[in-house]
Amino acid sequence: MSSQRSIEILEPKITGDRNMGETFFKRFTFNQLFQHWVMIGTFMLLVISGMPLKFPDAWWSPVIINLLGGFAMRTYIHHAAGLTMVALGVYHIVFHVFVDKESMLDRKVWPTIKDAKDFWQTIMFYFGKAEEPKYGRYSWKEKFDYWGAFWGMVMLCVTGLVMLFPFKAMEVIPYAYVQLSLIIHTDEALLATLFIFIVHWWNVHYSPEVFPMSKAWLTGNLSEEQMKHEHPLEYEEIMRQMNDTGEKRSSGR
Repeated sequence: MSSQRSIEILEPKITGDRNMGETFFKRFTFNQLFQHWVMIGTFMLLVISGMPLKFPDAWWSPVIINLLGGFAMRTYIHHAAGLTMVALGVYHIVFHVFVDKESMLDRKVWPTIKDAKDFWQTIMFYFGKAEEPKYGRYSWKEKFDYWGAFWGMVMLCVTGLVMLFPFKAMEVIPYAYVQLSLIIHTDEALLATLFIFIVHWWNVHYSPEVFPMSKAWLTGNLSEEQMKHEHPLEYEEIMRQMNDTGEKRSSGR
């Protein structure tokens, strides 16, 4: 839920870490990073072990199955990774509903009217008709990443469980729906794979500003230059808060 799929909402905090005199801003907690790492690992395992079934006639399909240790081991790896992703999704929801103290209505990940305006302004920017929009904590791209991954996980988890327990599923749904689950599962998996490898990785890693890779998914920090470029409104707010705090301290309040 790369994108940058950032999963947990964190109020901006500036760190004291400096590298060659550069200030870094704390963007993700270890909890967020850990969830993202688990998501990356399970997603990659699911792609590698699942695509040979999506394209069984491809020349590389038996190669991958053999590398995974045979078809039975491939199946085991796919099921284990899928169930781990389900557990991650449950943990994510439980954490934000019952553990995280921030109000649900105050979370900055919710889509807003500004996101729709920013989307249209981005289109105009690509045509040279407008300036690039300024983003706060999350841009419309990051929100699309997050909710797209959320929706994709629901689709894949539900259809995956139907395929994993087909006879149990047929006790409550018609057999045709079990077959439909296979189509939905594989098509959604292919769509998610293409989106992650092309769109998400471009926005996060391959764009000229951070190429060849943004290190935020490893360190949880953004450099000051990244903050100014990617989240200028948040950066301005942080600087304003720091100035207000400094003024209060200097005045003895």
